[in-house]
Amino acid sequence: MELSTALGLGDRALVAFVGAGGKKTAMHRLATEGTEQGYGVGFTTTTQMPPPDLPLTVTNAERLPDALLEVEPPVAFASEWVADPERVDRKVRGFDPEPLTSVLDRGFVDWLLVKADGARRREFKAPGTDEPVVPDEATHVVPVASVHAVGEPLAEAVVHRPERVAAITDLSVGDTITPETIGTVLASPDGGLRHVPDTAVVTPVINKADTPDHQETARAVLEHALEETTRFTRGLVTSFDRDVCLPVESESS
Repeated sequence: MELSTALGLGDRALVAFVGAGGKKTAMHRLATEGTEQGYGVGFTTTTQMPPPDLPLTVTNAERLPDALLEVEPPVAFASEWVADPERVDRKVRGFDPEPLTSVLDRGFVDWLLVKADGARRREFKAPGTDEPVVPDEATHVVPVASVHAVGEPLAEAVVHRPERVAAITDLSVGDTITPETIGTVLASPDGGLRHVPDTAVVTPVINKADTPDHQETARAVLEHALEETTRFTRGLVTSFDRDVCLPVESESS
């Protein structure tokens, strides 16, 4: 199943990605699928990101619409280069939500893909107090986590903000991460559902499920998340390296 089909994207979508363990990979997959389906796709962030493997336009908010007319989608766009970025050689800063919504509403792109938080290349995270920065007009929100976090200790090597995960799950930093740990965070208003607009379709994704064992573990994560909330009724088990995209439905759906 294509990711765009699994997420239920239509002719117009503003898709915000949050979490860790595959946001940019999922965004690239949607950019490819959308282009193949004839949609104009935009790729950006409300925080910071390394420049994606797409044509990149760097411009200010005032000139943003005109700048996008000068390029053919798919296109990545940002407001400025980041001086002395951490952990990578190059990084760009994105935009506040308001100009991004204008880009979509005025028809410059059909699908706008937004990286709405950072994860410092970890496999799993819980958001900080000032994130994620999800546009109020987001039609879809995709909380992401990597199945590779299961079985690892709740610590900085694997988890961004382990203390926040501990607070949500009543674990202690250093405890072993279980499928229930990730599922609880995904379903929490302080975790995967933080700052999600009421009208957005939420579809959690458990990524890097490269083997049958990983897929079973990822399914267990989603089954627990689905038991913890009624805010979403399905999730996806994915491995973008292996072209895996498997839906997991709530028993009540």
